[in-house]
Amino acid sequence: MNEILMFLLLLIIFKYVNFYVLSNLMFLMSIMFMLKLSWVNWVNIIGGLGNNYYSNYLIMMMFWIFGLIYLNLKDYGKGCLLMNFVLMFLMMLNFMSLNLLVFYFMYEVSLLLIFYMIMKWGYSEDRGLAAFYLMFYTLVFSLPMLYLIFKMMEMNGSLVFFQLELLKIYLDCFNFLYLMFSFLVKIPMYLLHGWLIKAHVEASFFSSMILASIMLKLGSYGLLRLILIFKLMLKYVSYYLIIVNIFGMIILSLMCLFQFDMKLIIALSSIVHMGIMTMGMMSELKIGILGSLLMMISHGFVSSGLFYLVNLIYVQTNSRIIFINKGMINLMPSMTMMWFMMCVYNSGAPISLNMVSEIFLLMSLISWLKYLFMFLMFYCLFGFIYSIYLFSFIQHGMLFNLKMKLNNVILLNYLTLILHLIPLNFIIFNLIF
Repeated sequence: MNEILMFLLLLIIFKYVNFYVLSNLMFLMSIMFMLKLSWVNWVNIIGGLGNNYYSNYLIMMMFWIFGLIYLNLKDYGKGCLLMNFVLMFLMMLNFMSLNLLVFYFMYEVSLLLIFYMIMKWGYSEDRGLAAFYLMFYTLVFSLPMLYLIFKMMEMNGSLVFFQLELLKIYLDCFNFLYLMFSFLVKIPMYLLHGWLIKAHVEASFFSSMILASIMLKLGSYGLLRLILIFKLMLKYVSYYLIIVNIFGMIILSLMCLFQFDMKLIIALSSIVHMGIMTMGMMSELKIGILGSLLMMISHGFVSSGLFYLVNLIYVQTNSRIIFINKGMINLMPSMTMMWFMMCVYNSGAPISLNMVSEIFLLMSLISWLKYLFMFLMFYCLFGFIYSIYLFSFIQHGMLFNLKMKLNNVILLNYLTLILHLIPLNFIIFNLIF
């Protein structure tokens, strides 16, 4: 567990560590995980922790995103940096945990830290309501899950993931659905997504980046582990969940076209992408699971980059409303290319990892049920429309205030955005499964 020892060492010498040094160490650890990738399902098992094929990629993404966040935390002080550092450590333990109970505990502690970050560094006075929504939605479904975890322990005598996958576990239909919903609310699925919209709109830029790119992936990873354990029971509910998700994706895509808050559009598009990712998992096909994993990684980078771009505009104009931020091509011309890249990658354009993941997911869903083709066509169409709508309305049009004068974007902002785009463009050149 070299990573954990490195974390503990960094924690001891924390007050002497520079923001940029810590950021570079995160990039180094991400590359270190890349070198240690293994085709073996479970490796490095020590003391109830270990790595597996799926968590390795997500841990790499987590280190990379936190490295980008640390680059931009200089104005927030060492207290904020320490909070993010502890949160990253808990999330790493979450991805590495072999035990369902440890996974549950680590997730809830991470949620408490996110709750605190929204309350302390949120933008408006409504941040208290947003934090309440976050805790209410997740705890209502999480507490009964604790009972079901103990019930599984009583039935099987173990909560270790790779042992549970070998056993044929049966729960009654109601309990299984509740166990599923405890993770579906964390992704979140359509109809359970109210907390995410509130939390994103009120959260600070780094909280939004963590929420969109990593917290949602913790729920997705938990659902993936649950699907691998309950393969036999999933066939009874997968059809209904896929139908709810497909209609939810189309409804939310249409809702994106009527929004005027930039953060709200990105938050709704996150729910849409998580919806098709959930559907790919529910198909139980190998290509669907791989497509879901790639969607987690690609969506993590794109949504994080979009929230960062919105923050760059918000810092200058103190507004996230599209109609006030029109004509940015005249005020911040150097950022137009970055906006375009992020928006089209959000719609799944080549040559991005998003395109590969969406192709995999579409193939798996059409193989599972060919009649989904019509609905998926509308999903692709609307996804492209709202991404271009977001780009064109911000960059073009008449300026709201002709006397507005914006400061130039600094080199650090370009570096952060380029480091968002590099993994999206280069991972696809070595997709060997």
